Amino acid sequence: MTEICAVLEHTGATLATLHEHSGELLSELVDISRRLLTPATVCAVLLVSQHEELPDSEASSLLASLGVDHLYILEHPRLARYSTESYVDALAWFIQQRAPMLVVTSATPDGRDWTPRLAAQLRLPFVPNCLSIDIHDDGLFALRSIYQGRAYVQTRTALHGRTALAALVPGVRGTPARVQQNHASTSELGITSFVPELQQRNGQEHIRHIAIQAPSPEEVELDAAERIVAGGRGVGQEGFTTIATFAHLLSAAVGATRVATDLGWVEHARQIGATGKIVHPKLYIACGISGAAQHTSGMSEAQTVIAINPDRGAPIFALADLGLLGDANQVLPLATKILEQS
Repeated sequence: MTEICAVLEHTGATLATLHEHSGELLSELVDISRRLLTPATVCAVLLVSQHEELPDSEASSLLASLGVDHLYILEHPRLARYSTESYVDALAWFIQQRAPMLVVTSATPDGRDWTPRLAAQLRLPFVPNCLSIDIHDDGLFALRSIYQGRAYVQTRTALHGRTALAALVPGVRGTPARVQQNHASTSELGITSFVPELQQRNGQEHIRHIAIQAPSPEEVELDAAERIVAGGRGVGQEGFTTIATFAHLLSAAVGATRVATDLGWVEHARQIGATGKIVHPKLYIACGISGAAQHTSGMSEAQTVIAINPDRGAPIFALADLGLLGDANQVLPLATKILEQS
């Protein structure tokens, strides 16, 4: 039977350590499989070292509840942590062995690293940064954003019977609901382990793991930040000092409206909106921001929005999950004290 596979990221071999966007990746594959004219098996792929524990029954049940039919585990000592060349070698071996119709991963830093290299090595069609994908008529159809999210384009990539590779932008679908299954169907999840054949390389790898160092919140790019505290004209120039202090306490990045950057209160690299950055944070705190379309077009896909504004008629409240009527320069210091005391 035809297989479509999702390569899942993790920090170990248990489900609890899978990347948080694994669920939406699998949900995308389940939807694709339902639209195919011929049945397809939805598969998950994990790359682990040979010394890690295999997923337990609870983990397997949860994978099955997300719609996975089969789990492939690629085991090798060189897969103990992410390595560009080891991942490419292992997945190239897997594709040559199984010849799946589609291999998808999240467009995370690691996913964006190995997918184009794998496509080049095997000469396979590849589409990066997809918002959604579909496969039919021997073509890979993908919805992608262009012009920093201001427009969308639908593309078709001819497959000619080859395996298609795609990277899905994380956070687009959100957390999916589990598929309702009884105990009997859940227990049918198949698990197959392979020891892939990796290339023997003379000398050092071209790309080597040296260390992992998390940047300070101030150094995180806005489009990669999970938390953002943004300010507008309403907080004034001095208000951005308060915002920066509060953002540091939350391990959040600082953002701003175009007015604030044009006035020189914050560097233009921190501007959010139609002429600035398009962001997708889990938490967005808007301080003294009225909510003009120019700005909200850049943050409308934030998962949770908190608005602080003294004007009860401000349009930003229409987008907010929580609205605080007041001056951010007074609210943020109080919130800072509460967080420091907790």
